[in-house]
Amino acid sequence: MKFDQLNDQNKLQLTYKLSQIIEHWNLSDKEQIALLCMAKSIKARYLYLYKRGEKSFDFSENSFHRAEIIVGIYNALSTTYPTNSEYASIWLKRPARKFKHKAPLEIMLSGEVGMNRVWNFLDCTQSWN
Repeated sequence: MKFDQLNDQNKLQLTYKLSQIIEHWNLSDKEQIALLCMAKSIKARYLYLYKRGEKSFDFSENSFHRAEIIVGIYNALSTTYPTNSEYASIWLKRPARKFKHKAPLEIMLSGEVGMNRVWNFLDCTQSWN
């Protein structure tokens, strides 16, 4: 799906999926908002509305692209660790030699370039584009 094809129903579904992923990764409210790059449009105290599927994020083109990356990372981690989905959360927070002994989450929180780095590492098909 492309950004210009987003309708209200798609926004609601994507918001719910992102909320579930981020909840599964056990991220703090601050980390969630930073990862989505929506600090101006989301208040931490309202995150529960998004998690319950009652409200959708106000997606910009940038936040929509970040959402695609987050879903891609989640899917790649599900493929990498198919028998232990909890390990994805552990892997994201554990320093890795590949990332100069920084945690993948730390790399992801540095911005879109960092998010792409982690996604490309997990899913080599991303490098083919």
